[in-house]
Amino acid sequence: MIGKLIIIGIIVVTLVILIPNSSKLFQNMPSLDTVKEKIDHATSDKYAINASKSAIKEVSMGGKFLDTNSSTDSSSSANFTILDNNAPTTVYQLPAKYVDQQNYTGQVFEKTGNTCEISIPAMAQSVNGQKEITHVIQLGQCSLNVGDPVQVTTLTAKPDAPAVNPSNGLKIIPYSRDRGTSLPTLPDYYSVVQLSTVNQGNNAMLNFDDSSGQTKSVTVTMRNSDTVLFTGTFYSSKFTAEVKDVPNTPHIIEMTINNAIYGTLHASAYAPSNAQNSTITGILSK
Repeated sequence: MIGKLIIIGIIVVTLVILIPNSSKLFQNMPSLDTVKEKIDHATSDKYAINASKSAIKEVSMGGKFLDTNSSTDSSSSANFTILDNNAPTTVYQLPAKYVDQQNYTGQVFEKTGNTCEISIPAMAQSVNGQKEITHVIQLGQCSLNVGDPVQVTTLTAKPDAPAVNPSNGLKIIPYSRDRGTSLPTLPDYYSVVQLSTVNQGNNAMLNFDDSSGQTKSVTVTMRNSDTVLFTGTFYSSKFTAEVKDVPNTPHIIEMTINNAIYGTLHASAYAPSNAQNSTITGILSK
């Protein structure tokens, strides 16, 4: 009898201890909604490359790295921690209503190992009082090829957005010719209008071809950071022009195309220094 009472007493004490602690245990377990949200966040934007996942450097033409996300050395990639309460901590995690986005068309013009150099002419800015001939982004862990066009999206948190760090950033997404994917697709005129430049030592050969035959005029300008190297207007849907005595400096070829079907198109092809004996294709935009 005494033995049974001792056993019953032990069971009662154990239950007293376990029942309160078991409630705490279940309180600490994440809800199903929380787990789902984390999974959705981890699997979204699978094609996008952003600054929280890889090293992106904005490079001036003088070779200096411009880090728009922080005051630290831009050679280090940014690592961010997601808070347990799932509050947004970077601009990439903010809901779309809190973010201003601007899309640009860029192009890979050089690749060394797995590092790509991307030219975005429309993002050119003034650096130390001198206007860039194009804006250059250096992208690590790059699977793109030279000549590939990409969509570059700038992200800026709106004034009414929750406080995040960084409050601005970049996304780089490759274009696709297949409209059946979630990737941005190239406009139709990309398969019609072609621009390329062949660098031959000190000379450069410009090639323009509009297979629609509907180009009324093309104004061409080649320039570097110091001067205009060549300018001219052509009234043909297909032509070749040779520019002589091109210095071994970064330069850009820009075209304004008046087409009867597509209206006014802008084309550009950026050539870095030491681009002799290479062929560079152009990118187009409206």
